[in-house]
Amino acid sequence: MDEEIDQMERMYATSFDDVMLDHHYRYHYATRFIREGDFILDAACGSGYGTHYMAEHSSCSIAVGVDRSDHALDWAVDYFSHAKTVYLNSDLTGPFRDDLPIHWFDVITCFETVEHLKEDQAFIKKLYDALTPNGILLISAPNENVIPYLENPYYLNGVNPYHYRHYRPNELKRLLLNCGFRIQQVLTQDNDTYELIPGRTDGFSTVLVAVK
Repeated sequence: MDEEIDQMERMYATSFDDVMLDHHYRYHYATRFIREGDFILDAACGSGYGTHYMAEHSSCSIAVGVDRSDHALDWAVDYFSHAKTVYLNSDLTGPFRDDLPIHWFDVITCFETVEHLKEDQAFIKKLYDALTPNGILLISAPNENVIPYLENPYYLNGVNPYHYRHYRPNELKRLLLNCGFRIQQVLTQDNDTYELIPGRTDGFSTVLVAVK
């Protein structure tokens, strides 16, 4: 756990107000796509602050947070439980839908996760299959043009050992398109304010809204 925190790979806040602003803005933006009665999947939910935020600030029926860290999920249950949240341990690289109480979702959030997975296309296809027709995926990943994978300024050796790659905005778009998604919106996160800005691709993180 200490290594995860030191490397900024997992956050253990005790309230959403303590979450880093880039995470805050992504989950806040996601709520605008959630309709009454929707089923939500937060893929790689970590310690649960985003799952809880979407449950509390939308009219969804349920928000399912999935992660493979027992410690993170225990934290989620302790600090981010809600009447509409369910937290489950499952490996997103496997047949994780078999472990879920619901097999199809109306909205999936997957923030700063795909860069951690070696088989990124296989993973995105699983998310596609888990969506209802016209379901929405909100996904983000580090922008290779701003934070190069092999020259990461936040690591002494220039490489984040937990990442397989970063994506140029067009590479992330192409990954989703190759899996059958339609891109509805492209946003960037501003390097100074962390706010999401539609139509730009020059920030440190690329955020895509995609439709099945």
